[in-house]
Amino acid sequence: MSAHHQSLCLQSAFEALRRGAAFLGGGLRMAGSASRLPIAGPGRHKVIANGLRELDRFLSVMIDEIARLTPGNIDTTLLARQRNTANKLRALYTAMGRPRSDHDRLRALARSRDCLFYCDGIVSRSDERHGAAMTVGWPGGADTPTTVLHLGEKLEITAEDLAWICCFYDRVATDLMDVEEVRFGARLIIVPV
Repeated sequence: MSAHHQSLCLQSAFEALRRGAAFLGGGLRMAGSASRLPIAGPGRHKVIANGLRELDRFLSVMIDEIARLTPGNIDTTLLARQRNTANKLRALYTAMGRPRSDHDRLRALARSRDCLFYCDGIVSRSDERHGAAMTVGWPGGADTPTTVLHLGEKLEITAEDLAWICCFYDRVATDLMDVEEVRFGARLIIVPV
């Protein structure tokens, strides 16, 4: 695969993540819609969880594309087989010598996504084995950097929470693209969403 084709694959993965984040963060509406409405109706938790799963998958594909373009000691085959996006991002950051990682937040978002999908939002799994609480992965408001729920409590996600999560995924993707521009000197076109 040529470097140009790989660069196009990375660009496509980046744009897919950004479009997905804008759509989900807009309440299943594209950017430019009159207002962001909450996702409602039967199956609300599963719809949100599926959207979060898609964002996570888009980020995973983007990480694979960056790994293919990154010279050095990244085993791209092994990385591509890694199903946990938080661990995959941490491995990429480590190989690139990047100090910053969003590993803990991505893991918390994965637990929250699974709670929404499999348990209809009832917290049944903690952050740690034999623990009693789960961190949701998004801020709980201006005064609360994270929200912690105890087993048996109901996980509620507002339109604002979902928008924040989508902005987080967009920021992670944009940060990764910034690294690629510096590393390769390529000017990839970043299309506003």
